[in-house]
Amino acid sequence: MRMFLALPLLLLATPALAQDRHPVPSTDKRVAAVGDALSNPAVQESAATLVSALADALLDTPVGPVAHYTDPRHGVRPNDTLRDVVTRDDPGFERRLHDDTRGVVAQAGQVTHDAATMTAELNATAARLRRVLDAASKAMDDPHRGN
Repeated sequence: MRMFLALPLLLLATPALAQDRHPVPSTDKRVAAVGDALSNPAVQESAATLVSALADALLDTPVGPVAHYTDPRHGVRPNDTLRDVVTRDDPGFERRLHDDTRGVVAQAGQVTHDAATMTAELNATAARLRRVLDAASKAMDDPHRGN
């Protein structure tokens, strides 16, 4: 008897159980979440650290072996790395690269926030345009128009 009473409850609960416990957020919410992440100073520092590490690997590239192909006024020496060449004229290059990367990530965060805002606005505009076009289409399809 208890099973008989539980069956209707189970059938009523089935749609609720079938629903995703973690619904996928809308696109504008996902974009806003990315903007939040990029606006986080810890994320900005992590990105700058990654770019600095990549730059370190690149700047350690020996360029001295091709020094004889360069203009002598550039002063590339036989044992130079790319770092030697770049920092010789710009000693603050690596620090500025790190700082600029942080700034670019912060700007990307703001741009992403703005894009999320614009997504909602553009969706509203698209809905207004659809209403106008639907009304125009109905008006053109009306066989009694203009009579």
